[in-house]
Amino acid sequence: MRSIFPGHFRLNEDDFAALWSNCIFAVDANVLLNLYRYSPETRQELEKALEVVKDRLFIPHHAAKEFLTNRLIVTAAQADEYTKAIKEITDLSAKLSNKKKHPFLAEGELPHFQEEVRKIIAQLESQKVELLGRLTNDEILEFVATMFTNKTGEPFDESILQAIAIEGDERYKNEIPPGYKDGKKDSSGDPYRKYGDLIIWKQMISKAQATSKPIIFISDDQKDDWWLEKLGRTIGPRTELREEFIKESSHDFWMYTVDKFIEESARVTNTPVSQNAINEIKEVSEEVKAERSASYNSSASLFMFISKEELLERLSYSEKWATNNEGFLGLAHFVNYLGNAGYDYSNSYSIINQLQDEGLVEIYDHKGEGHERSITALRLVRHHHQHQYSNKPFEGLRSMLKESTSEGMDTQR
Repeated sequence: MRSIFPGHFRLNEDDFAALWSNCIFAVDANVLLNLYRYSPETRQELEKALEVVKDRLFIPHHAAKEFLTNRLIVTAAQADEYTKAIKEITDLSAKLSNKKKHPFLAEGELPHFQEEVRKIIAQLESQKVELLGRLTNDEILEFVATMFTNKTGEPFDESILQAIAIEGDERYKNEIPPGYKDGKKDSSGDPYRKYGDLIIWKQMISKAQATSKPIIFISDDQKDDWWLEKLGRTIGPRTELREEFIKESSHDFWMYTVDKFIEESARVTNTPVSQNAINEIKEVSEEVKAERSASYNSSASLFMFISKEELLERLSYSEKWATNNEGFLGLAHFVNYLGNAGYDYSNSYSIINQLQDEGLVEIYDHKGEGHERSITALRLVRHHHQHQYSNKPFEGLRSMLKESTSEGMDTQR
């Protein structure tokens, strides 16, 4: 059975060790683009992990092209975040300095507060200037160029790209991974833009065929046309991907997110890794995923609208899993999970807000140990009568929803 359906069987510890020691590490564009989003300390952790395997690194040609095309866009977007933060701080300072309107600071506290505001704004302005300097003097670009010297794949011929586009249309229609989640992308001047993931996939298979080596793909693309997920938990690469890769190249395939790659590199080399860096990488990954998810809302017809009842049921399961793993359920993570299940992102946020107004869910800031910043989290509100449904959680949730709706109607009357 294992030889016929290899994608359904997870590698054991010895298999992972052999794969790690013998594989080629293929790097996705998003991994390198995130170097621009991380703090200097976190960036160093990723650079250190890449250095460990630098002799076996590889970047598919199309991934390198995407990195070079988008690095300035990411840099400018990060600089814009500084602009927004400075404006928000300036607005807050003006609001608290207004002596004619509450809230305001006491006379003796105001000068100290204003001085701290000036220091913070000066620091943010300095960091913004430093960031914009990368538009012309980019040390991250130099690191990437050096790291991937003689390790960048060759481009496919136009005839091969045309064949991939034809194959891609058929694969996307039947939701065969990878890349079908990008099926509605506009061309933006590039006729192969929506086939980017499929092109990278084919280039990795070609590399494995040419070198007779297995491949570990490091990627922060968390769409479910790459990853197998259940109840918000990432299990590994899609079984279809492993089976296709093994069939086409006779070698195995695996995937790591950036945080898992860094942790595994530290384990193999027996070196410490900063937990703060791991936390930041996860947070940035969730933020980027949420931003990308929003871009799909323009194709809302592809998504279903979730009911309050269905959302509560899925939240109940996800919260139980989160309690046993991360300890909390991130709001963006949960909505992304719903999106991967086919539910419209904007509608999901709207339903969650309605449920919060009805007192059934709570949105709150979670700041765990080792986290540099808070994460917006989500949880069910436990009502005193919920124990009645301890053996029937779905019925309990339905009852809660009906009660809340009835209370709302009584209030309206």
